[in-house]
Amino acid sequence: MKKFLLITILFTATQILSQSNYQLTWKLSQLPFMDPQVASEVAIVKAGFDTDKDGKKEFLIAWTDMSDNYIIMFENNGNDIYDTVWSWKYPVASNTFAGIEISDLDGNGKQEIITTLPSQVAVNPNPPRIWVFEWNGVVGENKYGIYTANQGPLPHLEWNFNLPDYTDFRPYSLVAEDIDNDGTQELIVGVRQGGRGREVLVCSLIGEVAGFSSWVIEYNLRGLTGGSLYSVTTGDLDNDGKKEIYAFIWNKFTMYFIESTGPDQYQLVDSLKQLFSVDYGALDGVRVADVNNDGINELYIAGTESDNAIFVISNINDVSQIDSSDVKLLMNLPVQALGRLRAMWIADMDGDGKLSLMIAGERNGRIYDVEYKGSGDPTDGNNWDVTIAFDIFEYSGFSPSASPTIDPRLFYGCPGGDMDNDGKREYVFVNYRTSFSIWQDDGYVFIIENQTVTNVEENLSNNLKYYLAQNYPNPFNPITTIEYSLQEDGFVQIEIYNILGEKIKDLVSDFRKAGNYKVQFDAKELPSGTYIYRMKVNDFISSKKFVLLK
Repeated sequence: MKKFLLITILFTATQILSQSNYQLTWKLSQLPFMDPQVASEVAIVKAGFDTDKDGKKEFLIAWTDMSDNYIIMFENNGNDIYDTVWSWKYPVASNTFAGIEISDLDGNGKQEIITTLPSQVAVNPNPPRIWVFEWNGVVGENKYGIYTANQGPLPHLEWNFNLPDYTDFRPYSLVAEDIDNDGTQELIVGVRQGGRGREVLVCSLIGEVAGFSSWVIEYNLRGLTGGSLYSVTTGDLDNDGKKEIYAFIWNKFTMYFIESTGPDQYQLVDSLKQLFSVDYGALDGVRVADVNNDGINELYIAGTESDNAIFVISNINDVSQIDSSDVKLLMNLPVQALGRLRAMWIADMDGDGKLSLMIAGERNGRIYDVEYKGSGDPTDGNNWDVTIAFDIFEYSGFSPSASPTIDPRLFYGCPGGDMDNDGKREYVFVNYRTSFSIWQDDGYVFIIENQTVTNVEENLSNNLKYYLAQNYPNPFNPITTIEYSLQEDGFVQIEIYNILGEKIKDLVSDFRKAGNYKVQFDAKELPSGTYIYRMKVNDFISSKKFVLLK
């Protein structure tokens, strides 16, 4: 490992800003089950799924560190309307933030809500730390878990990770995917901190969630030291077909690289340790993507410190050979108030095929949309456009320098796709630190919508014989759903192509009666990139782009 750090400063985004095309369309100003305008502890949101397969997309939030801690699901119910449809009260006291993931761990076609909580051990020496609620399988019913005549929901599964009594253990990051390509989903868990240090676990489930099952720990990396482990994510940075796990410690830019070398086989292959004197970390701010579709993945990191730094690692032939000279500064985003960046996701927010780094700017009070321009080296900051998608100071009318002023923490955000089917894509984010005593119009959860119309849901009653919908989720990894409708019987062909026009797969090739249909596409064998799906029925042809992000 080299002992020096070569930083190439490529771009500083100070005045070069694009005009925002976002509007605030929804806000949650009252938490269910809580007194009005209590201090906010909403620290996480996951958005853009349709677990009950009714075409209405949902998002989940959780709040903790309070006397009563909940996870709650909201579902779209019309244009810019979201209703509470499911909730569960955590049965144990909490130390800090919850984790949330949606998956199908047992592969039975019914998705589960998975949540973790860093449970206190002072009273209960070994409480559960993870709970799993499986959907009941009835289309349109947001029922997850076990329901009885007098109580519900209850989790189908709960687990303590096989911990000894009185072990401080604080799971936060959750990623569900088939990381070792063995045909089954694993759950990758990052432990923020605890009595055994920071940890990374790869867990799998044997059996049925709602039946007989048991957990297996396939891998456990313990004893990581330094700051908190808030960011554990996955990808294939060196494009060798073997996926990696990235564990980013809040300790002056410290990252561990764990590679899956075969079914149930994992190896710590490299690390970058304390590259800076500044205490850079990441809070769900590490993502891998091939934004320019050249077959070479990049790894992007949104830094936690007040200079709003974004870093990039690319052109890696072997992940075990990464060193400090591979880390480049992509740009510094415009700083407001105390700065700092938090959760980052990669999505195409305006449907133009160009991916954006969607970043929650915590103490900035801002949401940043950093979009790749579509050409040029993605590690060069000049090839990106920066938009301030939302500014809570501007929206509220308070200046950051006023006294008193609001004190936001836009802690976590998540793209939701087009959740209300109006052709415009949404981004959901939380304000972890509300300021109701100063600004009564503050909120816990906000939704902003990109006003570019990408695909308005056509009404089949308007003399449209056939319809092909945009897939969801999009981007996806590795499974997505494609819906289509027929007013007349016909022979349906749905084909998958790469961006060069080469056919990848025949997804549907059969006669169908008039009606509404769904089909799933599994892209686990394909590399990240933009693909096209095309439907042909009689004389009708329709094509749409979708993005695979691994």
